[in-house]
Amino acid sequence: MRKIFSILLITATLTAVSQPKKAAKMAPMFTPGYYVNMKGDTVKGEIQINPDDETDFYRGFFFKAGKAAKAALIGSKKAKAYGFDGKDFAVIPFETGEIYAQYLAKGRLNFMEYRMHDVKDGEPIIAGVYFIQDTKADDAEKELRDLKQISNKFYKKDIKPYMKSQPVTWTDLDKFTFEKNAVANAIKEFNKYYED
Repeated sequence: MRKIFSILLITATLTAVSQPKKAAKMAPMFTPGYYVNMKGDTVKGEIQINPDDETDFYRGFFFKAGKAAKAALIGSKKAKAYGFDGKDFAVIPFETGEIYAQYLAKGRLNFMEYRMHDVKDGEPIIAGVYFIQDTKADDAEKELRDLKQISNKFYKKDIKPYMKSQPVTWTDLDKFTFEKNAVANAIKEFNKYYED
C-alpha cells in the first residue's frame, strides 16, 4: 500500500512540475462606464478596468452592455469617446492612425495624455505623449484650436501661447522638469476663469 501511495505521489508531483508555465492572469474586473458611438449616441454598460497591459486603454477597451455574459472589444472605429470612474478618453489622430487619449484637464483648454511602450537607456518604459488645445481661441489665433503635441523638455514654450492671458496660472511651473500633474492643475486653474 505504501508503494502504491508513494508511486501516486511521485506521479502527481512530476505531472504538476511538467505543466507548461503560464503567466498568471487576473480575472477581468468591470465598473460602470459608457462610450459614445460614431453616431453620437451614448451607450452605458460596464468597462474592464484591469487589462493585461495598461496601455490597452489607449487602443481600445472591453465593454459589456446590459446583461451580456461576454465583453466585446471596442476600438476607435466603433467609439469616438469613452469613460469610467471619472476618466474620459477621446479619439485623436496620432502618427499613422487614431488612438484614444485621456483628458487630464477639460474646459477651454484641453490637456490630454497618450501612453505607449518605449525604450529609454536600453530599458523598456511606458512613455507619455501630451497634447493641448484651446477650444475657444479667437480667429486671430485659430491654429490654437487644433490639438497640438507638446514637448516634455521645452513644454513651457509650447503652452505659453495657450495660457498667456492668465500668466499667474503657469509661471510657477518648473522650467526644466515636466510634471504632468502640475501642468494639469495649472490648466484646470486657467479653465476656472472661463467657466460659464
